[in-house]
This record gives sequence, C-alpha cells and structure tokens, in this order.
Amino acid sequence: MNDKDKRILKGMLEFANRVAKRMDGLSHELFVSDIDMQDAILYALGQLGEKANSLSGGFMEMYPSDEWHSLIGLRNRLFHSYEDINLDRVYEMAKNDIAGVVELLRGLI
Repeated sequence: MNDKDKRILKGMLEFANRVAKRMDGLSHELFVSDIDMQDAILYALGQLGEKANSLSGGFMEMYPSDEWHSLIGLRNRLFHSYEDINLDRVYEMAKNDIAGVVELLRGLI
C-alpha cells in the first residue's frame, strides 16, 4: 500500500466515523425531519465514495472488497441524482452498514 492510499483511507475513516457518530441514537423520524442532519450524513457518505474512487487500482486489486464499488456507486447516486435519493434507504444503510465500513478501514490502516 502506498502513502497516497494510506492518506485516502485515513480520510475515509474520518468520514465513516462522522456518519457513525451522527447515527448513534438517531431515530428514523428525526433523520427524515432534520434536513441539516440529512445534509451532514449525505455529505459524509458522498465523501467516502469520492475518496474510495481515488484509491489506486493496485490497492483495489491487493485489497478487494465490494465496499469500494458500493461506496463509489453511492457517491455517484448522491451527487448526480440528488432528487431521487431514498432517505429511508440512506438511513438504513448508514445505521446498519457504516460499522462494517469503519471496521474494514481500521483493519487496513
């Protein structure tokens, strides 16, 4: 793993931790009613995908994971189809899947 990939992973972990912290104890009702919380979580998730998209091809070959492509796909959806975002799905993904992303990133760093 090169130094650039290490920096990217650290940045990804920072954004994943931001999502995890905001999701801790956050009810679905509060999430869908609080546009500032939505913006914060959607931004952090988008940045996770943006950074994943910057990982080198060699890194992705050495450390294959469906997470990289899922995060990149999520980023594309968030940044290019904003009006079509399903907040229920975002909430469930952020609530249930972010811990696995954090664990993956910590293991690599």
